[in-house]
Amino acid sequence: MWTGRAIGHEINIRFQLTLQLAVMTTIISVIIALPLGIVSAVKQNTWIDYLVRTVAVAGVAIPSFWLGIMIILGLLIFTAVLLRAGLTRALVDDLFGNEPPRPVQLRVWDWWSPASNEEYGQYFEAIEKAFEAQNPDVDIVYQIVPFGNYVQKLSTAMVGSTPPDVFQSSVYWAEGFYQRGMLRPLDDLLAANATAPGPQRVTEEMFLPSAWRHNQARDGRVFGVPQIIDAQCLLWNLDILKRAAAHDEEVRALFPRREDGTIDYDRLRFDAVEDWDHFRRLTHKLTRRGADGQITQAGFVINAYGGGAGMFSPWLAANGGRYQDGDGSRALFAGASGVEALRFMARLYWEDKVCPPFRRQISDSELFQEGKVACMVAGTWSGKDITRNTLGWNRFAKTAFPPGPRGSGQKTVTWGNMLVVTRRCQNVDAAWRYIQFVCGLEGNVLRAEILGYNGPRRDFYDTEQWHRAKRERPYLSNVKQICLAGDKLRHTEIIAVNHQVNPVIETLLLRFPDIEAGKGPHASLEAALAEAERNANGVFRRYNEQVARWEDR
Repeated sequence: MWTGRAIGHEINIRFQLTLQLAVMTTIISVIIALPLGIVSAVKQNTWIDYLVRTVAVAGVAIPSFWLGIMIILGLLIFTAVLLRAGLTRALVDDLFGNEPPRPVQLRVWDWWSPASNEEYGQYFEAIEKAFEAQNPDVDIVYQIVPFGNYVQKLSTAMVGSTPPDVFQSSVYWAEGFYQRGMLRPLDDLLAANATAPGPQRVTEEMFLPSAWRHNQARDGRVFGVPQIIDAQCLLWNLDILKRAAAHDEEVRALFPRREDGTIDYDRLRFDAVEDWDHFRRLTHKLTRRGADGQITQAGFVINAYGGGAGMFSPWLAANGGRYQDGDGSRALFAGASGVEALRFMARLYWEDKVCPPFRRQISDSELFQEGKVACMVAGTWSGKDITRNTLGWNRFAKTAFPPGPRGSGQKTVTWGNMLVVTRRCQNVDAAWRYIQFVCGLEGNVLRAEILGYNGPRRDFYDTEQWHRAKRERPYLSNVKQICLAGDKLRHTEIIAVNHQVNPVIETLLLRFPDIEAGKGPHASLEAALAEAERNANGVFRRYNEQVARWEDR
């Protein structure tokens, strides 16, 4: 058709009005006809009967197009008389069905499905209700896509006829979308927003520095606003630690003390683990074995299947190393800091024997939730998912990674998610207001209340809602400090890089004794990491060549 839309769509938008008109006409006809017919029958052969029959016959005999014109003319004359009599415009609008301007539709994409997670459904409903109450001229239309299909579907929509106006992007993909010209720079909106009220202000100084680092391109322009801040951390089973603390002072020292001097067994100090040697001693003390020598309670868990680079990068950061340079154009992990970090991880499994056997069938999280592991690598987001899967069990706490021999202080890796505006967005003002709300103080608070997550804004951590959340869920106590301690990874093509790095790191963990003895698939640990770095640099090089071509267009 001439509109360019599907025929089904064109029929659908007209069918509803046609059906409504037909039903209303039938009802009105019955309401008028029955009383008049009854009156005509009772007053048979009177002037009333003649009048009713004359009107009825005229309605059938007079052509409908001419009768319609006469009725419209009569209504106009009637309306003019009413206006002269002082009838207000508002009442006329009500009488004749004049509608107020329709709100603009704002298409928003996100990747969690309310169908599989009731709490996320509640979160989206709360955001929609609160935002539209403040912005009645905007109608949010959510498109929720399962995470596994999100990037593929989003990429297709971006080049199609109906791209979203706003979507949530992981830092893994955002800069790639920007470099491809799919995102709208936000610098002009940020500049105009500098004088907005505090809770709605979206400026760099309103956010944690570890959150704001991710939303800037190589050219310095801003393409997103932080919605979520995350960092990798160590997750500890408090029940296991408390039992060990009863007879071990070193374990007991991990817990903070209250003002009255008593030990607070509901949380751990952010920097409770001092260094790698301290961590090794703790995992030894927290490991239990049965009569057959098999581990019944592991001090730590390392999974050699599926998450090599993800486990390696925070230990590398804690040892003063870097995964990549500041531009995200070159890998840097094959130096001395990286070799030491990988050797440390491998020795926890092969020499210290504080980890359960490598398994494909069961995840680290499952072992942790079953109470079989004292400590695991997790993220600051971990918490609500664990309590959900273990019927409310929340006896766990988070700490930063301990510094390695080459590191100083606690370091980890940070990332997060952001809201971005597409280049083809037709409602930029509505999109920006949505970002102001969701990434503003009220949006941060709603996310914490419903989903139990921390927010990227500075003022969020001063709210009563956040302090109440920490009282209800003590595992949240340290997340701000952990996020502030993190180093940024530029996630331009980090997924593709990890695909090249993961197999090498997994092989190193699985074959560590052979490699150290010179019998493995790699000549040495150093040689294996160097190979992984070359593979990663190949990905970075191809990506940078693409960026150069996009910038030249």
